[in-house]
Amino acid sequence: MKALVRRVQRETERKLRVPADYLGRLGDTSFSGFLKFLMFLPVSQHRRETRSALLSAVRIVATQHEDCGPCVQIAVNVALDTRLDPAVIRSVLDRNHGEMPPDVSLVVRFADGVLSKDGSEDPAREEIVSRFGATVLSELSLAIATARVFPTLKRGLGYAQSCSVVKVDLEPRR
Repeated sequence: MKALVRRVQRETERKLRVPADYLGRLGDTSFSGFLKFLMFLPVSQHRRETRSALLSAVRIVATQHEDCGPCVQIAVNVALDTRLDPAVIRSVLDRNHGEMPPDVSLVVRFADGVLSKDGSEDPAREEIVSRFGATVLSELSLAIATARVFPTLKRGLGYAQSCSVVKVDLEPRR
């Protein structure tokens, strides 16, 4: 059991380029919970119709909202791995809508509205459905919801760090 936990932890760290000590803790203290968490991972990466750039943008927004700097770095690393332009990523991190492509700005406004719970997502939701369809709306909503699980788990286990103490690296993988 411990060998599996360590293998998954090492592979996760290699792929995401950040420490994944929380996986070791989870596996060591609740192996059945660890296995069930592994079954959650595919849903967190679900994509059928939505462009990866749009999913990356809402995942960055959701992890920033949860104030977990290492999680934001993971979302940035995944975005870089999908070849999203670092300038676009920086504009999302900074909420500089003038520097974002219009589609990215739309989904960022949607994600910010969903997370603020103030109804401000309604116009963006309507535009997303009109431009991209209901499937894309569902996939964006799922990405926002699942992106929040990781910071919450890490914070509960004592592995989250505030975004204010983490400098996000925008260098693509070499």
